[in-house]
Amino acid sequence: MRWVDARVGLAINIRQRPPTFSFFPTFQGATREGVHSTLFATEPWNIVQHILEKLSDANARRQALAFLVQSRDFFTAAQNSDVSAAKPLLLYYSFLNLAKCLCVKRKGTALGMVQHGLSEKLPTTPGAIHGSVSIDILKSPATSAFVMFANVLGANLPQPAATKTHVEIRSQDFLAQVLIGHRIYCQADNIKERFISLDRIEYMQDVGTQEAWLRVRAYADDFTRLGYGLTDLSKHLGAAGVWRNVNCSVLIDGRRIIEAETVATIHYGHRPSQVLSQISIDARPRLWRSVTAYPPYRKYYLYVPSAAQVLLNQLLTIYLATFYFVSPR
Repeated sequence: MRWVDARVGLAINIRQRPPTFSFFPTFQGATREGVHSTLFATEPWNIVQHILEKLSDANARRQALAFLVQSRDFFTAAQNSDVSAAKPLLLYYSFLNLAKCLCVKRKGTALGMVQHGLSEKLPTTPGAIHGSVSIDILKSPATSAFVMFANVLGANLPQPAATKTHVEIRSQDFLAQVLIGHRIYCQADNIKERFISLDRIEYMQDVGTQEAWLRVRAYADDFTRLGYGLTDLSKHLGAAGVWRNVNCSVLIDGRRIIEAETVATIHYGHRPSQVLSQISIDARPRLWRSVTAYPPYRKYYLYVPSAAQVLLNQLLTIYLATFYFVSPR
C-alpha cells in the first residue's frame, strides 16, 4: 500500500477548542448542533433512569424502568456476591435487562415477548474452553433480545448461509474481541495480541473547500512489536479504500508516529460541527474504546482480526461472552 502526503488541513475548532473525538460528538439543538460536554458520574443508574423517565408512552416508561431496576439489582448482587460461580449468570441478566432498556427507549413502545435468541454449543474435549454460540438471525428476530439489541446499536450481524436461520460464532472469535483482559486472554490461549492503542483521533477540515475528514495516529512500535505491518493502521480502520496511510515525520520521545486519514471527505455547509456525527458514525464500527479516569476519558483501539474471524460490535462481543460463561463447563 503506497504512502501519500497527508491532505492539507487544520484540526477543527469549535468555540476556540478542538472537539474531543467521540462516537456521539454532537446533539441537535434548537437552531444548530451542540457539542456534548463530559458528564462525570460515579455510577450510571440514575442517569439512565432520568433518560427513561422521559419516555412519553406510559407503558413503555413503566416497562423500561422495571427492566432498569432488574438490571441494577442483578449487577449489585453480582458485585456483592461471594459465590463466584454465580456471578456470570447475574451479570448476563443484568446486561440482558439493560439491553432491553435501550430497545424500549429507541422503539418508544413497550416490548412484547422477548427470548434470548442465543444458544451455546459447548466443547466436548475435557478441559477445553472453546465452543460456539448460535445466533437466531432469521427464525424469530422480532423476539430475539440479541438481534433487537444489535439493531438499536446499528450493528451489522453476519447473515446465515442459504437454507439456514442461525449463524454460529466461535467462542475464540468473540472472546478475543473483548478489550478488557485481552492481554491475559491471549497469553492463556497462546495467540498474538490483536488490539493496538491509538494515540490520537482528530477531526480535520479544509476551511477553503469546507470539507472535513478524520485523521488517526499511533506509535509505529506498537505495530512492529507484535509483528504487524505499519500499513495495518489504514487496512483495519475500515473497508478497503476507506482509509490511507499518510507520510508523517513526527517523533514523540524518540518514538515514530504513523498516521492514517479517511480517503473521502464530507462537505459541510455553514459549520464543521454539522458533519461531526456522520464522520464518527462512519469510523466507529472498527474502533474499540475503554473508559479512563483521566482526560480525554476515552481510549481508542484498533483491532487486527484473523483471516476467518467475524467482527462484531464491541458491546455485542461482551454480551456474547457473558452469555457463554453462564453455561456450565
